Amino acid sequence: MSGTDRGQAYSLEAIAGSVIVVTALLFALQSIIITPTTSSGVDPDVRKDLRAQASDTLVIVHSNETTDLSYYTRNWVPESRTFEGAQNPSVGYGTAVPPGIFGDILNTTFSQRSRLYNVEVLYLGVNATDDRGRVPMVYRGQPAEGAVTASYTVTLYDNQTLTSGKTGTAELWEYGTDPNSEAYYPIPNAVEGPVYNVVEVRLTVW
Repeated sequence: MSGTDRGQAYSLEAIAGSVIVVTALLFALQSIIITPTTSSGVDPDVRKDLRAQASDTLVIVHSNETTDLSYYTRNWVPESRTFEGAQNPSVGYGTAVPPGIFGDILNTTFSQRSRLYNVEVLYLGVNATDDRGRVPMVYRGQPAEGAVTASYTVTLYDNQTLTSGKTGTAELWEYGTDPNSEAYYPIPNAVEGPVYNVVEVRLTVW
């Protein structure tokens, strides 16, 4: 073999070796990305970071002056018995996302990183002994082992209105909890005085 041929052979071997190394690195990176998604409980630090991201998401959304978490809990359409633009009462937005800033942040922070999440609204019952009710805003399945949860408490008031574009100016106290009614809103008037209800927006991520 001539010096030129030997040099070309060495070059091909070097290239082939580089390809193998790069392929191995890519595979390793994919494993790093996928593993926390499928089993977040493996690494406590991953769960800690994920919980912080979930908490920050709720804080950022609620700090919005026009479409805070109160806005999203009232973005309700009585006729469809779910949130405006949602798929159905059982899954809420399901595989879609809430409109506006909430959906944008959920998509960027979790969906684009192959994370799944559920968002639900928990509310007080009419009687003090009643269990809290739940309304699914986004349901994407049963949380995996190691899922993390963050929540934010929101106070609703009697004189507030629903925020969907398909409702009028009726105040919350004028709605009822009968799903067959044209004035259906599942969250009841459970608190005396100007407060309507105190709800918890809960975000679970895995």
